[in-house]
Amino acid sequence: MITYATAQALGDRPVQCDATAVATESGARAWTLLDGIGTTTQVQDWTREKARTLARVAAVTHSPKAAITAARIVSDSDGYEDEHRPPDAVAVVAVRTADGRLLIGWAGDARAYWMPTGGALEKLTVDHNEAEARRARGETDIPPDYRHLVTSSLRRYDGEEGEIGTARPLRAQGGRLLLVSDGAYSPFEDNGIDMRAPLAQATPRGVASALVRTAVSFTDVRRDNATAMVVQFD
Repeated sequence: MITYATAQALGDRPVQCDATAVATESGARAWTLLDGIGTTTQVQDWTREKARTLARVAAVTHSPKAAITAARIVSDSDGYEDEHRPPDAVAVVAVRTADGRLLIGWAGDARAYWMPTGGALEKLTVDHNEAEARRARGETDIPPDYRHLVTSSLRRYDGEEGEIGTARPLRAQGGRLLLVSDGAYSPFEDNGIDMRAPLAQATPRGVASALVRTAVSFTDVRRDNATAMVVQFD
């Protein structure tokens, strides 16, 4: 049996620009989480629309990468206009295929984690941001703000495409999948707190609620939109 739940917190931002969606097609099910770039109602609407699109395409194609690619193609001509830049978002997509595989794809710094029943929490994604890019080149003196400079998203600028990451396939059974925006995981890292503590909750709803509630409880920094989606595979 598969159960899932989503929880969100607004933080200090006036508009919730994270979005999630779920879709099922021919025995496959897809879950998506998007973190909108910007804080406007236009970004909010665009991100919600794209979350639904990604989920549908991922469920049909059984491919998170194909879904992100398709979303980029549509985004190039979707008619949204903005004074400074068109709406955009980072995304993480998970698909459980009909044969029981769990596939993960992402663009940006939204993350996926896997925790097998009775096992340790494992991060499946690598952030697409300037900090990780410099770290990969061997640099060590990296300004903290560079982690907020994403190098991949659902849009293409000047004909350039950011990376689409894919994780190794997993067996979708006996564990929990976590999809989280940076507003949900960054506060734990910034405050040196183990993110596994909220995972002790008995249900996906309890885990998701505990994650975002804790994420926005720290008052020493600006609190971002926080979103967590938790999927239980028995």
